[in-house]
Amino acid sequence: LNNEKRVTSLSKSITWFFIVGSILILMYTYYRTEFNHHGFQPEDSFKYYVISILGVLFWGVVLWLREEVRVNILIVTISLLIGLYMAEGALHFFSSSRTRVTTAAKLGIEFDQRTRWEVIKSFKAKGLDAVPIVIPRYLIEKGGIHYDGTVLFTLGGISKKTTVGGNEGGKYSIYQSDRYGFNNPDSEWDSSNINWLMVGDSFTRGSAVQVGEEIAGQIRYLTNSTVINLGINGNGPLTELATLTEYAKSLRPRKVLWVFYENDLYDMHQEKSVPLLMQYLEDNFSQHLMDRQEEIDRELKKLIDKDTTYLLQKTQWLRLGALRTKIINITGSNEPKKANLKIDPLFSKILAKAKERTEAWGGKLYFVYLPSFSNFNEQNKSDLYRKKIEMIELVKGLSIPVIDTHHEVFSDHPDPLSLFPLRLGGHYNAEGYTEVAKAIVSRIGN
Repeated sequence: LNNEKRVTSLSKSITWFFIVGSILILMYTYYRTEFNHHGFQPEDSFKYYVISILGVLFWGVVLWLREEVRVNILIVTISLLIGLYMAEGALHFFSSSRTRVTTAAKLGIEFDQRTRWEVIKSFKAKGLDAVPIVIPRYLIEKGGIHYDGTVLFTLGGISKKTTVGGNEGGKYSIYQSDRYGFNNPDSEWDSSNINWLMVGDSFTRGSAVQVGEEIAGQIRYLTNSTVINLGINGNGPLTELATLTEYAKSLRPRKVLWVFYENDLYDMHQEKSVPLLMQYLEDNFSQHLMDRQEEIDRELKKLIDKDTTYLLQKTQWLRLGALRTKIINITGSNEPKKANLKIDPLFSKILAKAKERTEAWGGKLYFVYLPSFSNFNEQNKSDLYRKKIEMIELVKGLSIPVIDTHHEVFSDHPDPLSLFPLRLGGHYNAEGYTEVAKAIVSRIGN
């Protein structure tokens, strides 16, 4: 009898634990949406509202079921949770980063196994104020940074700081940000004759390589001319139009490179949910970001201090991030992927605006097409590559010259996988970026 009472008491306590947990998820979702995101509701908020409310109702019913039924439900639920987190742990153990470490060891390459946060802390221990890359994409689900009745959507990073990127080939990509938070020698902004300007995402910024090995650095070396690199990780077409609008007009660069990577259409699907970004399709709209860098630095530092775990994605295991990603990859159930079965007409409008604004100061816009690793890995052909012909025809229809590096660099290369770090998926290595830069300079000229 005493054992039965203990089982009853324990089962009810565990049931109440699930009820309270569901209520806490509901409260956190409300806080995150209404306070942290200032009413700008991320795509996944509704999902968490439904899950938490159903959780409260379900476990409330379980609490009043017969003891035997309640215990069986708890056993199944707890067993399922244990199995899910064991799978999550296994996926983390056999993650792509672990694969890179193992591959590097086989090739005799030393691989820095510290986390990005550990690298940042090591710089701080030496008296250097290092920061992680704070990218515009982090602000999409917030709708921007909200303070004092103002909404600010930053497009660069924190200025003049040691900035720590990712690690794909063994060494972290680390650079000293310029006066606007981009990956450039700060002196480039003092030139009165800007020959080249680039907008794009992490491939443009120079992920996976060291300073000077990125496309912009190689173009500087090949042409001995000024290059402004406005690439930031995670940027899509709408953010790139905004960046061009904010930072290029006063520079009046002769050649503007619109660097397109094959996931940019997916990024645009998320960007267009932000009203402030959509305003960049309007003529004369600007946040005047070049005059607000002190304000930008202050607010981005606050964001890092307040939301470091979010920025560094240290809580993904709690949300079964690796397992969810694996399921999405297997089932192909990625919502942005479904939404972009066809090229969104918005993309054509964005490019037309970029061309119009570039030509207004006497510059010329070029479209640079970058292929992904999956195009050269027969086991994982990229769906986006199948749209390449349609994409290039669209760009040419806007009278924008196209530099197809898939054709001019990778497909003619005897070993295209050698242009990626450790021959694995991700960004290009130094040789890959160099070959892309050579193709651009060859086509356009000095």
